[in-house]
Amino acid sequence: MRREILALCMFSALAGPALAGCGGPKAEPKTEPSAPTASAPPAKPRGPKMGVSQELGEIDPKLAEAALKQAQPDLARCHKAGLKRVEFMAGDVKLFVRVGEDGKVRYAYFEDSTLGDRATEKCMLDAVARAPWPKPSGGDAEVRKPFGFDAGDAREPTAWSPDKVKDALAKHDAELKSCKAGVTGSFKATLYVEPDGKEGKVAAAGVAPPNKDGEAKVDCLVDALKGMKLPSPGSYAAKVTFSL
Repeated sequence: MRREILALCMFSALAGPALAGCGGPKAEPKTEPSAPTASAPPAKPRGPKMGVSQELGEIDPKLAEAALKQAQPDLARCHKAGLKRVEFMAGDVKLFVRVGEDGKVRYAYFEDSTLGDRATEKCMLDAVARAPWPKPSGGDAEVRKPFGFDAGDAREPTAWSPDKVKDALAKHDAELKSCKAGVTGSFKATLYVEPDGKEGKVAAAGVAPPNKDGEAKVDCLVDALKGMKLPSPGSYAAKVTFSL
Protein backbone atom coordinates (compact mmCIF):
# COMPACT_ATOMS: atom_id res chain seq x y z
CA MET A 1 0.00 0.00 0.00
CA ARG A 2 1.35 3.41 -0.88
CA ARG A 3 1.37 6.37 1.40
CA GLU A 4 0.16 9.64 -0.02
CA ILE A 5 2.76 11.74 -1.89
CA LEU A 6 3.80 14.50 0.48
CA ALA A 7 5.27 17.57 -1.18
CA LEU A 8 6.67 19.13 -4.35
CA CYS A 9 9.26 21.88 -4.66
CA MET A 10 10.42 23.55 -7.84
CA PHE A 11 13.63 25.52 -8.03
CA SER A 12 14.19 28.62 -10.21
CA ALA A 13 17.49 30.21 -11.10
CA LEU A 14 15.92 33.65 -10.94
CA ALA A 15 17.07 35.79 -8.03
CA GLY A 16 14.75 37.41 -5.55
CA PRO A 17 11.37 36.10 -4.34
CA ALA A 18 11.37 33.12 -6.73
CA LEU A 19 14.35 31.66 -4.89
CA ALA A 20 13.30 32.73 -1.43
CA GLY A 21 10.46 30.24 -1.35
CA CYS A 22 12.89 27.34 -1.68
CA GLY A 23 15.67 28.65 0.56
CA GLY A 24 17.78 30.18 -2.21
CA PRO A 25 20.25 33.03 -1.76
CA LYS A 26 19.00 36.59 -1.61
CA ALA A 27 20.02 39.00 -4.36
CA GLU A 28 22.81 41.37 -3.38
CA PRO A 29 21.71 45.03 -3.30
CA LYS A 30 22.83 47.05 -6.30
CA THR A 31 25.39 49.76 -5.76
CA GLU A 32 24.96 52.96 -7.77
CA PRO A 33 28.18 54.20 -9.48
CA SER A 34 29.66 57.43 -8.13
CA ALA A 35 29.04 60.56 -10.16
CA PRO A 36 32.11 61.62 -12.22
CA THR A 37 34.12 64.58 -10.90
CA ALA A 38 34.64 67.74 -12.94
CA SER A 39 38.13 66.61 -13.97
CA ALA A 40 37.04 63.14 -15.04
CA PRO A 41 36.78 62.41 -18.78
CA PRO A 42 33.28 62.13 -20.19
CA ALA A 43 31.81 58.68 -19.84
CA LYS A 44 31.71 56.58 -22.98
CA PRO A 45 28.24 55.73 -24.25
CA ARG A 46 27.16 52.28 -23.17
CA GLY A 47 26.58 49.58 -25.73
CA PRO A 48 23.69 47.11 -25.70
CA LYS A 49 23.35 44.98 -22.56
CA MET A 50 24.43 41.37 -22.82
CA GLY A 51 21.78 38.76 -22.11
CA VAL A 52 22.42 36.28 -19.30
CA SER A 53 21.06 32.74 -19.77
CA GLN A 54 19.61 31.23 -16.62
CA GLU A 55 20.52 27.69 -15.66
CA LEU A 56 17.13 26.65 -14.34
CA GLY A 57 13.65 27.41 -15.53
CA GLU A 58 10.19 27.00 -14.08
CA ILE A 59 7.76 24.13 -14.35
CA ASP A 60 4.00 24.25 -13.76
CA PRO A 61 3.47 22.56 -10.36
CA LYS A 62 0.04 21.18 -11.31
CA LEU A 63 1.36 19.61 -14.50
CA ALA A 64 4.39 18.20 -12.68
CA GLU A 65 2.10 16.72 -10.05
CA ALA A 66 -0.03 15.22 -12.81
CA ALA A 67 3.05 13.58 -14.35
CA LEU A 68 3.89 11.94 -11.04
CA LYS A 69 0.32 10.76 -10.61
CA GLN A 70 0.44 9.10 -14.00
CA ALA A 71 3.61 7.32 -12.91
CA GLN A 72 2.04 6.00 -9.68
CA PRO A 73 0.64 2.75 -11.15
CA ASP A 74 4.09 1.86 -12.51
CA LEU A 75 5.70 2.77 -9.19
CA ALA A 76 3.25 0.48 -7.43
CA ARG A 77 4.06 -2.34 -9.86
CA CYS A 78 7.76 -1.89 -9.17
CA HIS A 79 7.13 -2.19 -5.44
CA LYS A 80 4.85 -5.21 -5.88
CA ALA A 81 7.52 -6.99 -7.92
CA GLY A 82 10.08 -6.16 -5.25
CA LEU A 83 7.88 -7.66 -2.54
CA LYS A 84 8.21 -11.02 -4.28
CA ARG A 85 11.93 -10.87 -3.54
CA VAL A 86 11.78 -9.11 -0.17
CA GLU A 87 8.34 -9.63 1.34
CA PHE A 88 8.78 -6.99 4.06
CA MET A 89 10.30 -4.28 1.85
CA ALA A 90 9.11 -0.82 2.84
CA GLY A 91 10.59 2.63 3.13
CA ASP A 92 10.60 6.29 2.20
CA VAL A 93 12.29 7.88 -0.80
CA LYS A 94 12.97 11.41 -1.97
CA LEU A 95 12.95 11.75 -5.72
CA PHE A 96 15.08 14.26 -7.64
CA VAL A 97 14.25 14.86 -11.31
CA ARG A 98 15.88 17.19 -13.84
CA VAL A 99 13.42 17.93 -16.64
CA GLY A 100 14.76 19.40 -19.90
CA GLU A 101 13.17 22.19 -21.89
CA ASP A 102 11.81 19.53 -24.25
CA GLY A 103 9.88 17.87 -21.41
CA LYS A 104 12.18 14.86 -21.28
CA VAL A 105 13.97 13.73 -18.13
CA ARG A 106 17.66 14.58 -18.24
CA TYR A 107 18.36 12.47 -15.16
CA ALA A 108 16.68 11.24 -12.00
CA TYR A 109 17.83 9.63 -8.77
CA PHE A 110 16.74 9.11 -5.18
CA GLU A 111 18.65 11.61 -3.09
CA ASP A 112 17.29 9.79 -0.03
CA SER A 113 15.92 6.27 0.31
CA THR A 114 15.30 3.60 2.95
CA LEU A 115 13.61 1.21 0.53
CA GLY A 116 16.61 -1.11 0.53
CA ASP A 117 16.41 -2.77 -2.89
CA ARG A 118 18.34 -1.45 -5.87
CA ALA A 119 16.28 -3.37 -8.44
CA THR A 120 13.08 -1.79 -7.15
CA GLU A 121 14.65 1.68 -7.01
CA LYS A 122 15.88 1.40 -10.62
CA CYS A 123 12.45 0.22 -11.75
CA MET A 124 10.89 3.29 -10.13
CA LEU A 125 13.41 5.69 -11.66
CA ASP A 126 12.69 4.22 -15.10
CA ALA A 127 8.96 4.75 -14.50
CA VAL A 128 9.58 8.38 -13.59
CA ALA A 129 11.67 8.90 -16.72
CA ARG A 130 8.81 7.59 -18.90
CA ALA A 131 6.21 9.89 -17.33
CA PRO A 132 4.75 12.69 -19.53
CA TRP A 133 6.52 15.67 -18.00
CA PRO A 134 5.51 19.20 -19.01
CA LYS A 135 7.97 21.46 -20.82
CA PRO A 136 9.56 23.95 -18.43
CA SER A 137 9.85 27.61 -19.40
CA GLY A 138 13.16 29.43 -19.33
CA GLY A 139 15.43 26.39 -19.12
CA ASP A 140 15.64 22.99 -17.47
CA ALA A 141 13.71 22.59 -14.20
CA GLU A 142 14.25 20.50 -11.10
CA VAL A 143 11.56 18.65 -9.17
CA ARG A 144 11.85 17.07 -5.75
CA LYS A 145 9.20 14.75 -4.34
CA PRO A 146 9.12 12.54 -1.22
CA PHE A 147 6.86 9.51 -1.00
CA GLY A 148 6.81 6.12 0.67
CA PHE A 149 5.74 2.49 0.50
CA ASP A 150 4.44 0.04 3.10
CA ALA A 151 4.79 -3.73 3.12
CA GLY A 152 1.16 -4.31 4.09
CA ASP A 153 0.62 -7.01 6.68
CA ALA A 154 4.13 -8.46 6.45
CA ARG A 155 6.07 -8.61 9.67
CA GLU A 156 8.65 -5.85 9.89
CA PRO A 157 12.32 -6.88 10.01
CA THR A 158 14.28 -6.29 13.19
CA ALA A 159 15.79 -2.79 13.27
CA TRP A 160 19.59 -2.85 13.48
CA SER A 161 21.85 0.03 14.49
CA PRO A 162 24.74 0.92 12.14
CA ASP A 163 27.19 -0.58 14.68
CA LYS A 164 26.08 -4.04 13.55
CA VAL A 165 27.76 -3.57 10.17
CA LYS A 166 30.79 -1.59 11.34
CA ASP A 167 33.29 -4.46 11.23
CA ALA A 168 32.10 -5.73 7.87
CA LEU A 169 32.35 -2.24 6.37
CA ALA A 170 35.92 -1.93 7.64
CA LYS A 171 36.89 -5.16 5.86
CA HIS A 172 35.44 -3.86 2.59
CA ASP A 173 36.68 -0.29 3.03
CA ALA A 174 39.08 -0.32 0.05
CA GLU A 175 36.44 -1.74 -2.28
CA LEU A 176 33.82 0.76 -1.15
CA LYS A 177 36.21 3.69 -1.52
CA SER A 178 37.05 2.54 -5.03
CA CYS A 179 33.34 2.51 -5.91
CA LYS A 180 32.87 6.05 -4.57
CA ALA A 181 35.97 7.50 -6.24
CA GLY A 182 35.43 10.93 -7.77
CA VAL A 183 32.17 11.70 -5.94
CA THR A 184 31.90 14.17 -3.08
CA GLY A 185 29.34 13.60 -0.34
CA SER A 186 27.88 10.73 1.66
CA PHE A 187 25.88 7.84 0.27
CA LYS A 188 23.01 6.37 2.29
CA ALA A 189 22.73 2.58 2.27
CA THR A 190 19.91 0.33 3.45
CA LEU A 191 20.32 -3.45 3.77
CA TYR A 192 18.06 -6.39 4.55
CA VAL A 193 20.02 -9.10 6.34
CA GLU A 194 18.79 -12.69 6.54
CA PRO A 195 20.12 -15.60 8.63
CA ASP A 196 22.58 -17.80 6.76
CA GLY A 197 23.78 -20.54 9.09
CA LYS A 198 25.86 -18.95 11.82
CA GLU A 199 26.21 -15.72 9.86
CA GLY A 200 23.98 -13.25 8.12
CA LYS A 201 23.81 -12.51 4.40
CA VAL A 202 22.66 -9.37 2.60
CA ALA A 203 19.42 -10.36 0.87
CA ALA A 204 18.87 -6.94 -0.70
CA ALA A 205 20.56 -3.55 -0.70
CA GLY A 206 19.74 -0.05 -1.88
CA VAL A 207 21.85 3.09 -1.95
CA ALA A 208 20.90 6.77 -2.26
CA PRO A 209 23.66 8.92 -3.80
CA PRO A 210 24.53 12.48 -2.75
CA ASN A 211 24.17 13.84 -6.31
CA LYS A 212 23.67 12.87 -9.94
CA ASP A 213 27.32 11.87 -10.35
CA GLY A 214 26.92 9.46 -7.47
CA GLU A 215 24.03 7.65 -9.20
CA ALA A 216 26.55 6.06 -11.58
CA LYS A 217 28.39 4.59 -8.56
CA VAL A 218 25.39 2.97 -6.89
CA ASP A 219 25.51 -0.40 -8.65
CA CYS A 220 29.16 -0.84 -7.70
CA LEU A 221 28.39 -0.05 -4.06
CA VAL A 222 25.39 -2.40 -3.97
CA ASP A 223 27.50 -5.27 -5.34
CA ALA A 224 30.17 -4.61 -2.71
CA LEU A 225 27.62 -4.47 0.12
CA LYS A 226 25.91 -7.67 -0.98
CA GLY A 227 29.26 -9.45 -0.78
CA MET A 228 29.68 -8.70 2.94
CA LYS A 229 29.39 -11.31 5.68
CA LEU A 230 27.45 -9.99 8.64
CA PRO A 231 26.40 -11.25 12.07
CA SER A 232 23.34 -13.46 12.09
CA PRO A 233 20.13 -11.53 12.77
CA GLY A 234 18.74 -14.57 14.58
CA SER A 235 15.62 -16.36 13.44
CA TYR A 236 14.24 -13.45 11.42
CA ALA A 237 15.58 -10.83 9.02
CA ALA A 238 16.97 -7.44 10.05
CA LYS A 239 17.11 -4.04 8.38
CA VAL A 240 19.85 -1.46 8.77
CA THR A 241 20.49 2.01 7.33
CA PHE A 242 23.84 3.80 7.49
CA SER A 243 26.07 6.31 5.70
CA LEU A 244 29.00 5.46 3.43
